Amino acid sequence: MSQIRRSGLQTEVINFYRKCCRAVRKKPIETQNRFQQFVRSQFRQHTILPRDHNMIEYMLRKGKRQLEVYENDSVKDIHS
Repeated sequence: MSQIRRSGLQTEVINFYRKCCRAVRKKPIETQNRFQQFVRSQFRQHTILPRDHNMIEYMLRKGKRQLEVYENDSVKDIHS
């Protein structure tokens, strides 16, 4: 089976999504579903063209800042 060749930016987005999913698993079990729905909605919310590298990089930076806040142990639940 051949491996899919991805650009560095594609790999960065995929790795960021995985990091978000791992962060969800650290939240209380009763709120994990809401966090997972929030992560999915944030990734699907924006229609960005694959060639719009500036927008993708901007959204990655914005998402990483947001993840820093939500990774904090004091954040137990999320309401979108």
